[in-house]
Amino acid sequence: MKKIVFILAIALSIGGCAKEMQNLSSAISAAQNFKITQGQVDTARNSYDGFVLAPLHRYALLPRCKTGQSLTLNNPCHDRKLLRQIREVDRKVEDAFITTQNRITSGDDKGAVLAYNSLMSLIDIGKALINQTGISVLGG
Repeated sequence: MKKIVFILAIALSIGGCAKEMQNLSSAISAAQNFKITQGQVDTARNSYDGFVLAPLHRYALLPRCKTGQSLTLNNPCHDRKLLRQIREVDRKVEDAFITTQNRITSGDDKGAVLAYNSLMSLIDIGKALINQTGISVLGG
């Protein structure tokens, strides 16, 4: 058990470092007139669809939790307030996808980098909110 906790702690700390490195890389790329490619946007879309939209759909289909109740294997339900937050972030993510795509199409490289960085931040928020739902305990 101690080994598992230790491995999880290491994995989480490495994951945090990776995120910071990605943010630093994005900032450096923007400063160097880096271009965002259609492939990057498509990869972000696929990631978002798999890690946020699919679990969001499963979560939204669950019955609403009663007051003081939370999602468990024996009692699958969704929290109304959390579901509303996720849907709001989803709307913002969709707007960010549109903005990023428009910047790429128009050839506005700096604007595309800024829009893409904003998009990725919103996707991270969506993933964090999905993690709060506990929907992963239900599998599939």
